[in-house]
Amino acid sequence: MSSSMWYLYEFVRKKWIKKFLDAKTEKEIVIAPKRYRKVPPKILYPERCISCGACEGSCPSFAIKLIDNKKYNKKIPKIDVGSCISCGNCVESCPTKVLEIGVIMEETRGLPWNIPKYSHVIIDEELCVNCGSCKLVCPVDVIEYNGITHVIDENGCIGCKRCIEACPVIDTIKTYDEKILKEKIDKCQYLKFEKLLSCDKDSSNSNDRNLDIKKEKGNVYEKISEIPRIVKSLCISCENCVDVCPGNIDLKNYKVVECVKCGDCIEVCPTTAMRIGEVVKGIKLKDKCYIIDEKSCIGCRICYKSCNVDNAIFISTETRLPYINPELCVRCGLCYRECPVDAISLTNTEKVLEIYKIRRIKDKFDAIIKSDLEELSKNYVMSKNDIVEFAKIKVNKEVNKFIKYDD
Repeated sequence: MSSSMWYLYEFVRKKWIKKFLDAKTEKEIVIAPKRYRKVPPKILYPERCISCGACEGSCPSFAIKLIDNKKYNKKIPKIDVGSCISCGNCVESCPTKVLEIGVIMEETRGLPWNIPKYSHVIIDEELCVNCGSCKLVCPVDVIEYNGITHVIDENGCIGCKRCIEACPVIDTIKTYDEKILKEKIDKCQYLKFEKLLSCDKDSSNSNDRNLDIKKEKGNVYEKISEIPRIVKSLCISCENCVDVCPGNIDLKNYKVVECVKCGDCIEVCPTTAMRIGEVVKGIKLKDKCYIIDEKSCIGCRICYKSCNVDNAIFISTETRLPYINPELCVRCGLCYRECPVDAISLTNTEKVLEIYKIRRIKDKFDAIIKSDLEELSKNYVMSKNDIVEFAKIKVNKEVNKFIKYDD
């Protein structure tokens, strides 16, 4: 409706009528804008290419594909000239300046723009084990540890997704793109409209939002078992949850203030930042696990101190050396990288599990013996104290008798 009004407004303007009657082509129309290039980008320095896929990920027309190149023994971007719209996004996103269109590289250098990309990458702080694997493989060094979790600088990220490949825990690094955002926004608008209709039917004379919330509590709207929590690292402040929530969500403090447990916020969240239940860490590499060679280990316990997964590494009470629990180890390789004597290697999970079970049984047995000894010692000390107290009482009685007899 608004677009139709705009067209009507344009048609009745005197300037447009004059142009229409003159029917002359303006000179400015045939001149390409400064930013537009008539030719597709050129691959100037293929030897510099690191096959990160930033150009492919930034192309809005999907005109770029990474193809294996035998000459350079790596993947090099190939541009479909027919599909290319000469936008220059690939040139801006390339971290090693392999591509160029005219002087666009010079024009955009140093400008505070986000690097163009179709898909965005974000880290789930509830699943992240802070192993630093993503940081190690990032070709543009935009991943940092903030004291709680690793964070990706969205402005500098080129969308190569190498961090996803390197991450040992399944679905810890999530992606979202324009398509997902559009789907979630459409869903949000549908739910919002549906809820408004149902509210109008139930309480046509009520304008108080709190009354509607009270009506919904304990009703069919309760579709989830608990109040959702907001994962701060995943929230992109799209406000979809706020739009559909009949209660109150405080996005500034990442908290659900009032909830009717309808679950709509979870349904419209594009990054799964709205969440209920316990999060289970899924391990990518299950058939292999890290093992500590006790003959090479010097007992420095650096692996034990550096591991960020609870109960993934234990210290043996028998050998005083660390050993790995393959059931909780996520295979991130942090212990392997930190070991100063290369005593840690990757082997079959079954072998590690066998050693773990033996060590764990011995540790538990030692713990039982230690507990029994402590209890025995405690009872012995108590018995000894009782004997001493009894002797003191007896001596005191005899002394009192002697004093009375002497008197």
